[in-house]
Amino acid sequence: MGSHLLSKSSFLKGIQCEKQLYLYKHHDDWQDPISEAQQAIFDRGTNVGILAQQLFLGGAKATDDPRESDMAVVRTRELINKNIHVIYEAAFLFDGVLVISDIIVKAGSRWKIYEVKSSTSVTEPHIYDAAIQYYVLKNSGLDISDISIVYLNNQYVRMDKLDVQELFTIESVLGLVKEQWDFVTDKVSALKKVLRKKSIPDINIGPQCHNPYDCSFLGYCWKDVPGYSIFDIAGMRTDKKFELFNSGKLKLQEIPKDFKLTSNQRIQVDSEINGNTIIDKKGIKEFLNSLSYPLYFIDFETFM
Repeated sequence: MGSHLLSKSSFLKGIQCEKQLYLYKHHDDWQDPISEAQQAIFDRGTNVGILAQQLFLGGAKATDDPRESDMAVVRTRELINKNIHVIYEAAFLFDGVLVISDIIVKAGSRWKIYEVKSSTSVTEPHIYDAAIQYYVLKNSGLDISDISIVYLNNQYVRMDKLDVQELFTIESVLGLVKEQWDFVTDKVSALKKVLRKKSIPDINIGPQCHNPYDCSFLGYCWKDVPGYSIFDIAGMRTDKKFELFNSGKLKLQEIPKDFKLTSNQRIQVDSEINGNTIIDKKGIKEFLNSLSYPLYFIDFETFM
C-alpha cells in the first residue's frame, strides 16, 4: 500500500472534504464503526458488481484483494500483455494515484471502461469516480474509446431466470468525464499537498459532512455538538441549521426569538425550552377515525 498516496476512494473523499481525506489517511482508527445498515449497502454493491461481470463473460480477474494493490497492478499489466480482452478489478497506478476499475473490455485495439454502481441512475459522484479512472488509465498508456456507468434498471421485472442484460443499464459518460480532466489534474495535485501536511486541516462541520455521503468521521468532527441540538429541528433545511450554527447557536434555547420557524418547528423549540409535553389529541382522533378496516402494514425499511 506504500506505493500510492491517493486511491479512487480517497480522491472522492477529498472532493467531499479535505479534512475527511486527511483523517482517513492518517487517523483511520478514528472512523465511526460501520453500522449493519452501512455494511448491507457495501455488501449489496459487491454483489451487484459480481453480477455485472456476467455482462462480459470470459474475463480474468486481476485481484481478489484490493489491499494487495502492488500485485494487482502487476497482474493487470500481465493480463493486458497476454491479450486478455476482458479484465475484472483491473488495477492501475500513475504518479502515486491508484484506481481499480470494475471491468475493462478490449474492443479492437482500444479499451472500454465500465464502472458498476448499485444505484438506479448516474449521479455527480459517479462522474468524478469515472473521471479519476480515465485520468489514471489514460496516463498509464491505455487507449480508451469509451467509459460508462453500469447501473440497475428499475424498470426491469424479473419473471423467471434473472436476465442480467435487462437488469443493468449501460450509460456512456465519456463526454462528461473528458470535461473533468483539468479539474482532476488540479485536484490530484491539491489533495497530495493536503496529505503531506503535518496537521489536520482546520475545516469546521458543514453541509459537506453529509453530502454526497455521510462522512465516516462524524463522531470525531461532531463531538462538541450536544445530543439534542439545532440539528434535530424537524423539517428545517440544512442551510438554515448551519446559519444558526455559524452564528454561534447550538442549543434550542439559544435560537433568537425572531428567527423564522414554521409553526411545527416553533412548537418543537418551545416545548424543549419550556419542558412541556404537547399532544394533539384532536388531530390523533381525527386521523384514527379516518382509517377503515382491514388495515395492512409494511415496514418500509425492511421492505427496502
